[in-house]
Amino acid sequence: MLPSRHLIVHMCKMCLIHGACGLIQILDERKIKETIERIEGDSLTVLDFMDKFRGLYPADWNALIQRFGRFGEKRRYTVTTYLSNRLDLYSRKPDSILKPFVRYSQTKFQSYRRTTEEERKRFGSPWIAVFRKRATH
Repeated sequence: MLPSRHLIVHMCKMCLIHGACGLIQILDERKIKETIERIEGDSLTVLDFMDKFRGLYPADWNALIQRFGRFGEKRRYTVTTYLSNRLDLYSRKPDSILKPFVRYSQTKFQSYRRTTEEERKRFGSPWIAVFRKRATH
């Protein structure tokens, strides 16, 4: 059995997102935390995460691009979707350095903001999730 800090993804659609019963290690949770820690400020978007992660872990970034593709490649589940889901799931862990993400259905746009024109070209949506860091002591 692999350590819990590793995301495991099964090839079925349901487990692809949740990592519940899978076979392929995709992304070490430690790298998620390290990437978040290196982003300045008290909040971040998936685009901020992607930019920092790509610089810190280029080999892992390339593996994710190979596996999921980028926005605009006519895929339903892209690297952006994957990382958004990982940040959402990570935010709910007890030892997360992110505050739990509040989804749209619970509070409308409380945890979202409008994208800039440049962000919309990269992300595709007029709204983007904003993940907030926990206060550090």
